[in-house]
Amino acid sequence: IIANCRIIFFLISWFSAISLVIWRSDTNFIANAGVISFIIFLTLTIRLIKLQSFFILAFLIIACVFTLQKIPQFSDLFLAGKFILIFAGLIPTMGLVRVTAGRLQNVKKSQMLLSELPKSSFASGFQITAHFFGSVINTGVFAMLAAAIPPNSPIKYRQMAAESALRGASSSATWSPFFVAFVVGQVYIDPYSSWIGLAIGLIMASFFTIISIFLFNKRISYNQIKNSLTCLVPVFSTLILIIILVLSSAIFFGLTALSAVIAVMPMLVMFYLFGRPAEMKPIAIETFHYLKKNTDDVVIISFAMLVGFFVTNSPETLTIFRESTLMSMPEWCVLIFIPVVMSTLSLFGIHPVISSTILLSIFTTSNFDISGPLIMQAHLIGWCTGTMSSVASLSVITCSTLFKVPSSKLCFGVNSYIATSFAVIGGMSLAITNEIIRI
Repeated sequence: IIANCRIIFFLISWFSAISLVIWRSDTNFIANAGVISFIIFLTLTIRLIKLQSFFILAFLIIACVFTLQKIPQFSDLFLAGKFILIFAGLIPTMGLVRVTAGRLQNVKKSQMLLSELPKSSFASGFQITAHFFGSVINTGVFAMLAAAIPPNSPIKYRQMAAESALRGASSSATWSPFFVAFVVGQVYIDPYSSWIGLAIGLIMASFFTIISIFLFNKRISYNQIKNSLTCLVPVFSTLILIIILVLSSAIFFGLTALSAVIAVMPMLVMFYLFGRPAEMKPIAIETFHYLKKNTDDVVIISFAMLVGFFVTNSPETLTIFRESTLMSMPEWCVLIFIPVVMSTLSLFGIHPVISSTILLSIFTTSNFDISGPLIMQAHLIGWCTGTMSSVASLSVITCSTLFKVPSSKLCFGVNSYIATSFAVIGGMSLAITNEIIRI
């Protein structure tokens, strides 16, 4: 009963988050009701979260206690609740998209093509497919890819497939507006700079994908790459259409990426269901089950953003940060420091949502004259490398379960070296670019 009540309060919060996109006003009483529902949801969920999520939550609370100089009042908590309410709309929206995408015929056709790839092409095929699918359905891509693995495959085969899928899906966070990473970044960086940062991410992701594919298959041929790309043909037009609709909505209506996703994606699903009413009930049931399984992510993201909200709105705390040794760091170092720290901390189980919130709170102050698009991309690279090889990453946990590979093998295998290298080289590239544009 409690589990169902939690989801009902969560769904009310979801509806309220959508109302905030349509009716952005202090008099939006639906949003106020949503904040209360969301607080109730968080209260009921905390006692049911997994042990690993509990440790992450404990770290967030400790960080909040040590960084804030005073206990927030109820009015402050309510304002913070309204601030993070929009995040309550992301997880259910992406869950709805994930469930619906799994029923599309062109998605199933891509899945079939993947299962037919020869062993010489499957690693590149999995990485490329995960990169493009993951840019829209995020961790939902792992279920699709895992289903394409032949039954009774040896663990070496499954591990290579899981690592390839992780590299592909994680690297799409550098340019896709459908990730929580971009949403978090837009809290601290203006919309124009954020979108330019995504454009830079397309370049970074292209180099990363090309280099990593050739690094793991030095004898790869043109035909093998062609076979890998063929798996995308059935869904390519659909993915491009979705991305164009979200981007154009954000630009035309002046929305953030998160607001555009929350507003556009449910409408696209409704349009799909309009001609297939029989699928409405199974999609609703699967989405409901998805929400039950992923409430831990909502709690962690919400508390991380609460910490960020209180830090950025506390003059006393910001004064402490400004007087810290970090504030004397050379500006060219910042763009390297952010992704490297996020990647390194992730290896120790500290999720990027925590580290990025704190780092962006510090380095987006007026003390630093750093290009907004570049600092956004530094944050996205840190998120990419952090989720690629962290025991606290939902991507790693999902891959470990679906591909039946121990998470330790995924976190501390080849991807840990790849992630660290990308964090360093990517950060250095951004630092050099920042110096060039200042000349």
